[in-house]
Amino acid sequence: MNEIILSVVIPTYNSDKYIQECLDSVANESQEGVEFILIDGGSQDNTMKICQSYSHLFAYMLSEPDRGQSDAFNKGFKKAKGRYLTWLNSDDLLGSGSIGLVLKVLRKSQKQWLTANCVHTDEDAKILRCCRSGGFETLAVKHGILNVFGPSTIFSKKLYEELGDIDVDFHYCMDTEYWWRIASAGYDYKRINVYLWALRLHSEAKTASSLLSNEFPEGMRTEGKTIAKKYFSEVNSKERRFGLLLARCYRLLNLSYLLSKWDTLRLKGKRFN
Repeated sequence: MNEIILSVVIPTYNSDKYIQECLDSVANESQEGVEFILIDGGSQDNTMKICQSYSHLFAYMLSEPDRGQSDAFNKGFKKAKGRYLTWLNSDDLLGSGSIGLVLKVLRKSQKQWLTANCVHTDEDAKILRCCRSGGFETLAVKHGILNVFGPSTIFSKKLYEELGDIDVDFHYCMDTEYWWRIASAGYDYKRINVYLWALRLHSEAKTASSLLSNEFPEGMRTEGKTIAKKYFSEVNSKERRFGLLLARCYRLLNLSYLLSKWDTLRLKGKRFN
């Protein structure tokens, strides 16, 4: 039996508007070494009807009421057989050829934490912005700045078992809290130079809609303050601004700003995938 290297959890809830496009991208990336797990929160629309027609793609499917996205992640991660874990939101898309490249890296890697690059698209999956970056920015982290894209981040099952579940009390910034938890445990990440998946920005999205409007829900702001208090309470606002300056310097020196801008100019308006 072939070893499962990567488990990808797809959390869903009333996602029938975009789920078929998401699963088409999954079908294109399905291959030996990766498994896909669907965790639905008890959708009342046609989400599960659509998903059933793609049931052959999934190692495991579940539809039942849950406590939100964090709970769905945990349910999926506990069922995962892969050495590494990640997720794909049900309104988003995997990049063409991305899984094969990621698997190639993971088969050789000893790192517990890896992160790739991501793309922002509009509701029609047309590229708005390409987001690249470099390696772990140690000094910036010490000043309260952690440069990890929520989309396209991968961590080992071993690390998940060590650090525990995604916090179900977080409904917006659960990923950010987890990245700080990993970093605070002494781990750093390796960057995989691939656009693993695209974050679709649309008005119905819980978090992505805030990137469109630049207006952040009170719950998101509260969770951000909780993270700051827990992980870098000793860092004042002046030190954080210095950390941001450090991060910007790193990204200028490693050309990630320039490459992101170039890719955005080259690809903007084109359909992702």
